[in-house]
Amino acid sequence: MKVIARIALTATLMCLVACATSSADKALTDTKSAVHGNTHSFRAPRDLTLRVVTGTLVEKGFAIEQTDSAMGLVKATRNLTDPQDPNTNYHVTATAYVSSGPDGRTSVVDLAASQQTVLYRHGHSWTLLPLLPIIPIPTGRKFETVVTGEGSIQEGNFYAEFFNAVERGLANATAYSSTTLAAGAEESAQSQKAPAAGLGTPAADASKPH
Repeated sequence: MKVIARIALTATLMCLVACATSSADKALTDTKSAVHGNTHSFRAPRDLTLRVVTGTLVEKGFAIEQTDSAMGLVKATRNLTDPQDPNTNYHVTATAYVSSGPDGRTSVVDLAASQQTVLYRHGHSWTLLPLLPIIPIPTGRKFETVVTGEGSIQEGNFYAEFFNAVERGLANATAYSSTTLAAGAEESAQSQKAPAAGLGTPAADASKPH
């Protein structure tokens, strides 16, 4: 009897391992659930793109949880409340990976985002009175958190909107940099043309008889 139980237990464990392995393999091979449109190339160096990506996430209401400039990674989160149901919240996690293009003057951004739907339930704890056990009375409040949905964000509009915002941020950063360089060059040219203060006065005084 013990031998049969061990065989059944072994078979069950092998089945669970096989199912888990099969599910893990699908994460890399299942093209139906793959996210499309979450990669974009920019005509800007990697460091500048990384800064703009981080700033764009903050602008969109995300809180930066982790940054690694050496790896080009940024992880951010944002909590949203359903406008039609205050007890339903959406926890969005976004991870961006910024890499350099082949020529070093371009960059590539890969964005992975997931969403978790959380339902907050409010209730009361009840107690039966010793003298009246059939009449419960509320003695406190209790809160319960239930995850009702979880998974990767598949909508292409989410990624398209983010990349468009990064494009605008890079355009503004490039325009600001060009304006700053032009202003600096003009100021340098003006300082070279203007005579140094006090250089002409001693020569004029030296020609006068004492």
